[in-house]
Amino acid sequence: MAPRRVRAAARGTLYGAGRLLQYAATACFWAAAGTLTLEDLRRAAVRRWREFAATQSDADVALMDWEEEFYRRFLRPGERVLLAGCGSGRDLVALLELGYAVEGLDPVAECIEQARARLAKRGTSAPLHVAWLEDAAPPPGPFGAVVLSWFCYGNIPGAAARVRALRALAGRLAPGGRILLSYLTAGRPPRPVLIRLARLVGRLSGSDWRPEDGDCIVLTDRRADGAHFEHFFRPGEVEAEGRAAGLRLVHEERSPYGTAVLAP
Repeated sequence: MAPRRVRAAARGTLYGAGRLLQYAATACFWAAAGTLTLEDLRRAAVRRWREFAATQSDADVALMDWEEEFYRRFLRPGERVLLAGCGSGRDLVALLELGYAVEGLDPVAECIEQARARLAKRGTSAPLHVAWLEDAAPPPGPFGAVVLSWFCYGNIPGAAARVRALRALAGRLAPGGRILLSYLTAGRPPRPVLIRLARLVGRLSGSDWRPEDGDCIVLTDRRADGAHFEHFFRPGEVEAEGRAAGLRLVHEERSPYGTAVLAP
């Protein structure tokens, strides 16, 4: 009996120690995330999008079912569309082939070049621009619609930066124009104490960025450009950010992920 009790005690002690170390590791990762700067997050995004684009082939040029349904419902035939986050051209080519007059915008120059080459293979072209949405410098309009590609809205760190981007895009809309976006809905958000820890470390380290509720930051290695940032949206959050940008919510669905249409 004694060995059984010893084993049970050892198991309980080791399990408890493991859980404690797990919590400590999570806290350390979030503290490390607090040291990141906005420039670090940008470099990490560029690295991730380059790697993603490198895995895509010409066979990947197509809209997903939910995208095609969403766009056909809220885009008007033949209208001028700005596709923000066009990447290497997957949805850009697909929208062009559906008859829309599409311009592409992406922050990664290499992805834009891939998109341009992909268009050339098909004997077509489109105006393509290199810029960050949060810099509030979209190409001149007017556009009948702006489409924020495949959850890219949640890749913008900070509600204020997202509002700034929406306001700039709204200024490029033609009368009756719309902004279409998709987003990840909040499942189980990080514990508030972890967000507060990262914010504290950010202040102490002099970072120019502060995590917010709903932010998820994953560090894949010790390099700053190994971070993965994503914001998960709670009910009413997209509407509130649109309102702050002078936009009203025309349409929203939240299952199994979020889609929304905003208009002036």
